Amino acid sequence: MPELIQDHEWEPGAGPRVLVEALEWGRREHAAAVLREHGYETVTCPGPEGAGQRCRLAAGEGCSAAEGVDVVVHALRPWDPRNVEALRALRRRLPDLGVVVEVSAPEAARQRVDLEGCVVLAAPASPAELLEAVARAVGHEPGDG
Repeated sequence: MPELIQDHEWEPGAGPRVLVEALEWGRREHAAAVLREHGYETVTCPGPEGAGQRCRLAAGEGCSAAEGVDVVVHALRPWDPRNVEALRALRRRLPDLGVVVEVSAPEAARQRVDLEGCVVLAAPASPAELLEAVARAVGHEPGDG
């Protein structure tokens, strides 16, 4: 059953803000919990594959979750064209946004052009690797926070 993609309003003064995109609920929630434990505000999204609908950004609509964040952790399956379209739309519509892409090494090589300018995180990533990648995407080293 597809998950609904909800609109999201960030609390004033919250931050740094991270959107975690992953198909599997457990994977999204684990990554979000690790980030929250280290002071990040988070929201999660199942992506177009999990929601059974086209990404709002790719459809030319707004996405309140993506538009209000400092970093997106994109851990969607890279072989699904809907997920590739979502990543491309995110990069095109929000070019200054930090993007961490968790992907296997072979997929990273295959998607080299789409991943240019992203922080590429080898899948599966450990909590420490996730934190380091998000910190890099935010623009500071871990512990600067």
